[in-house]
Amino acid sequence: MRRPRLHFIILAGLLAAGMTAGAQGSGPGGAAPRGFSSQMLISQLSLYVPEEATRGMHAGFGGRPNAPASDGAAPGRGFPQIQFTRDPKLFLTKAQITSLLPILHALRDNPLPTPVKAKQVQADVDSNLTAPQKAEWTEFQKKLQALIQEFRQRMSADGTGAQGQATGSQAQDDAAPQTTLLQRRQKQLDAFIKVLQDRLNAGA
Repeated sequence: MRRPRLHFIILAGLLAAGMTAGAQGSGPGGAAPRGFSSQMLISQLSLYVPEEATRGMHAGFGGRPNAPASDGAAPGRGFPQIQFTRDPKLFLTKAQITSLLPILHALRDNPLPTPVKAKQVQADVDSNLTAPQKAEWTEFQKKLQALIQEFRQRMSADGTGAQGQATGSQAQDDAAPQTTLLQRRQKQLDAFIKVLQDRLNAGA
């Protein structure tokens, strides 16, 4: 049976996070390992909850919530979008949410972890996921990389390098006070933690 077509949209901020993963804000001891950020972790776990549970949540990631697609790009922004079908069979169970919440609460207290801590956070999350859920994330990452390549080509055609766009975004983060960067990451985690708590209260 074909799963219902539910769209998972990657907006500007999350796309930038994918391009600069591992280069965003650093915690005490250096940047998180390549490929890890609290934004990308939320992106991964968002695949395992219904679309309506996270609708509007990604506005805090730098994009506009529920922006209608036009030619695969958010209106007026030029950022491509991902359309990805969420499989209800892969939604997080009550037991999984119960195990994941303490991990996310701890990350919320330190959303810019050291490389060693970031590796442990990802390992703790992965230990709570099933093989099919991990395979779904791998498939999503492939689509994300294709989207990044499309974005780079578009920027190159416009005469603006994608790397320059990512570097500019990173420079803005670096120029902002560290507490502001921490607060942004904490706000994003707070929003997703609430999503999971609501799912848990509803019986997942």
